[in-house]
Amino acid sequence: MEHSTNASGSGQEETVVSPTGHSKEFVQQRVSNPTKEAWILDSLKKRRTEFLHKQQIRAFVGTWNVNGKAPPADLGQLTAWLGFVPDNEVELDKLPELVVLGFQELDVRAEAFVYNNSVKDMEWTEAVERSMGMAKQKLVKVASKQLIGMFIMVYVRTDMVDVVTGVQMASVGCGIMGVVGNKGAVAVRLTFRDTPMCFVCAHLAHDGAQVERRNAQFHDLSRRLAFAGSAADADPLTPSAEVVGSGATEADRMHSVFDHSYVVWFGDLNYRLAIDTGDMDEILARGEHRALLGLDQLQIVRMNKQAFAGFEEGHIDFAPTYKYIVGTSEYDARRRPAWCDRVLWWTRPGCEDGVQSEAYESVDSVCTSDHKPVRAQLGLDVWRVDVERRRAVFLEVLRELDRYENECIPTANVEATNVDFGDVYFGRAVRRQLRVGNSGQVPLEYGFVATPSRATVAPGWLRISPEHGMLLPGQSVDVELVISVDERTSAPLSTRQEDLDDILVLHLTRGRDYFIQVRGAYQVSVYGMSLDVLVHCKGAVRNMTRADFEQCLRSGQFSVPRSMWLLIDFLSRYGVDRGLTLFNYTGDSVLGRRIREWLDTDQALDPGAILQWPEGSDAQGSSRMSLTDQTLVASAISDIDVLAPSTAEALEQLSLGTWTPTPMRAESDSESEPDLEPGPHRHLSSGQAAEAIAGRAAHDAGVDTVASCLVELLRALPSPLVPTALYSACIEAGGHSRAAALEALEVLPPGNLNVLVYLLAFLREAVERGATAAARVARVFAPALLRPPVGHVRVDAEDGYAETFVLYLLQ
Repeated sequence: MEHSTNASGSGQEETVVSPTGHSKEFVQQRVSNPTKEAWILDSLKKRRTEFLHKQQIRAFVGTWNVNGKAPPADLGQLTAWLGFVPDNEVELDKLPELVVLGFQELDVRAEAFVYNNSVKDMEWTEAVERSMGMAKQKLVKVASKQLIGMFIMVYVRTDMVDVVTGVQMASVGCGIMGVVGNKGAVAVRLTFRDTPMCFVCAHLAHDGAQVERRNAQFHDLSRRLAFAGSAADADPLTPSAEVVGSGATEADRMHSVFDHSYVVWFGDLNYRLAIDTGDMDEILARGEHRALLGLDQLQIVRMNKQAFAGFEEGHIDFAPTYKYIVGTSEYDARRRPAWCDRVLWWTRPGCEDGVQSEAYESVDSVCTSDHKPVRAQLGLDVWRVDVERRRAVFLEVLRELDRYENECIPTANVEATNVDFGDVYFGRAVRRQLRVGNSGQVPLEYGFVATPSRATVAPGWLRISPEHGMLLPGQSVDVELVISVDERTSAPLSTRQEDLDDILVLHLTRGRDYFIQVRGAYQVSVYGMSLDVLVHCKGAVRNMTRADFEQCLRSGQFSVPRSMWLLIDFLSRYGVDRGLTLFNYTGDSVLGRRIREWLDTDQALDPGAILQWPEGSDAQGSSRMSLTDQTLVASAISDIDVLAPSTAEALEQLSLGTWTPTPMRAESDSESEPDLEPGPHRHLSSGQAAEAIAGRAAHDAGVDTVASCLVELLRALPSPLVPTALYSACIEAGGHSRAAALEALEVLPPGNLNVLVYLLAFLREAVERGATAAARVARVFAPALLRPPVGHVRVDAEDGYAETFVLYLLQ
């Protein structure tokens, strides 16, 4: 007899008598390619009936919370619980092949909790075996395990001892502080013939209100219960990696509870009835306990997949098993009755219908505890592997694969080697499909690979799905190619430093390479263009060449990008001045594309085409300028820094309405400077604006669209207005004070500062005049202004701190 392994590592005493099992032989053929391995495994699974032979056995599973009591002096109570003990001569084939018994609250002494030991297991083991009578001679105990009050024993019928192998035990405490063994589980795993199974005896949190804690304990135990692996543990329905021959063997990893064909989970799970109907005593007195099953918490959490998802249970046709007055079969009126004591099972995919419930009942005549014992008899399908036949099937599968591979070199039909995406715009994905077919007579493995000039299979603006795969002869696949230019990839494209043009390499294993050219015509846009470039652009960017951009970057610059000025000036004139709300609606996507086109081609925003309803009053005739005009630096500067105060001074003076960036003009430029000074327009108070739009909607879809375009312009900057290097400092400042926020921006580059001050001047005016709320501005603009660096790990409060940071700047 060989000893089984204790996986708990607790050092606790246990009884281990594991039967000697037969050794398994596995084919050691190695197939290094994972794609081929998957194909071989799939082929073996399809032919598994050729080497697997099924047999059904019976398993008796009993559970009892003994409430700290000693074994009853009348062993007839234990015999009544076991149920399978005959009155006369024992017939071997009448006994179950497996007997699994689980106890809870076996030992409730304080010493057992403190010193994590117990002496009650031997006392109960002796009582159970004496109650078996002559049947004990036909059963062999192969494992037992105790953790304070939890105790599990497994017996195997004598004629089946040699086919039970790989017996291991484990225990996990999840009680006090999540580790003490007053609550938790003890488990035994074994392999019957070639079918691995696991039995878990658990005791979960008490009290009807602790449903969530019981659910959490189930998931915790499922994760922490583990057993050492071995090659003999392979599931016969899914041939192990060692059979196929990848480098990873079963012995390389630990087995979880669910790495078995079957899991039987039983014990005092402590789920109660969800509510008290008020007439439970009458219902139970009439024997109509099934009417209460709809209130059973365990059935509810299983149905909602909060715990025990995928588990099954026999039909409950017995009264609640808790709580009784000790020594009677009468319920304790101080506690709500419940089905605390349960037996459930789970089957691995591929083993469905492998467990059948033949009996499920409680034993009302046993009155030693405040719980009634429960027993279940299960029919289990177990499999025996014909090792020689499995080896033969495996070799046949390999020969089939070899025949395909040896007939010819893999070849493919590639639908096109030149894929044109046409016009590509910032933020708008363009998709094309490339059909790849297997035109040969062998399985074809394909994959896109990196090139010497590029470490990845594709440039950042291109996605390929799937990147690799396997095709049988005659099969084909549509590979999706997607070009999507965003703020991460737009910078070199926006100045014509790079083009949407690349060569992909499609490689066939043991075959040739196919070269596929992908190209698109990127429509240069102010969206996705860096701020340093935007402030130099004085006209349409759509048709600018690389040389145009190089010349432009050597010329003077604006304090704010012209595109941003156009959007903010429009919002000030036709939104704030007319009393409309801003930043509450996203606007129209089609109109948004049209507005982007105007910005890219340097066309004025046409109010007649944008506004949902006419302006109302004529904007001409007033000489007062909006705040956007007051803070705009309309002139260009060249080789001269912006004459601005420090960041703190600039933002402080902005809050008092006294500071604007000092206007400067370049000495000369090769091109004429555009006149950004707007004509005079009406400046309405909030009351006048409300009167002007009386009877009309509080917002205009066209104005909303322009507002969305402004936010999207900020989001599209390759480097945000507040550089990512300052992100953490700004988030931290958002959790402190306005002074901290201003200090965090002290190192903001002058160009970024000009744009930020200009933007905040407009937003503050919009808030003060009732066009929007400060909190709404913070929520909308915080993600646009503050962008975490790559690899940053976000915390829950981060968004709130970012919004508070923006609120500080608006003050």
